[in-house]
Amino acid sequence: MPIDLISVKQATEKYGYSGSHLRDLLSKGVICGEKIAGVWLVDPDSVAEHQARMERLGNKKHGTWARGSAEKSTGPSKSSSPDQAEITKREQ
Repeated sequence: MPIDLISVKQATEKYGYSGSHLRDLLSKGVICGEKIAGVWLVDPDSVAEHQARMERLGNKKHGTWARGSAEKSTGPSKSSSPDQAEITKREQ
């Protein structure tokens, strides 16, 4: 059964990702597609699955530094900056 591939430009319009981000995901094998004559074509189902996975992960996809930033911005003082050890201790 052949896969219906779309251009990176079509994928940017449909899913809202930038073309460079999609090409980066393709080159890393995160989403599926093919490079034909120097042009990336994307499997739209693969992009939709990736987008759904990222939405489910929410802030967790960004790692420890993002959680620290989120805690900092919602904490009592924006001037206090937790160091990596404090963040790691809170996660445990």
